[in-house]
Amino acid sequence: MRTPVGFAFLSFIISMVFADCIRRAGECTGDCEEGTYFYATGCGYLTREPTCYEPNPQPDTTINICDYYDCYCNPPTVRNTQTGKCVNLKDCN
Repeated sequence: MRTPVGFAFLSFIISMVFADCIRRAGECTGDCEEGTYFYATGCGYLTREPTCYEPNPQPDTTINICDYYDCYCNPPTVRNTQTGKCVNLKDCN
């Protein structure tokens, strides 16, 4: 189990066990707020959250990342990076 594949598998299992909450420094700090959903890469390519400035982000295929998680806005809304709120694309400033 001390192989990169073993570590990746273990990381994936751990991330799935705790997938129902957002963790900070390894501790569950709460659920995603209403209007958002839990996004996690497991071990894979990161796709950034859609924003007013980049409503259709593509996966960054230059690097695999493990254990990235965040709360992303529910489609079809996007994140307004100035306010931090989820908004419809037509409501972006």
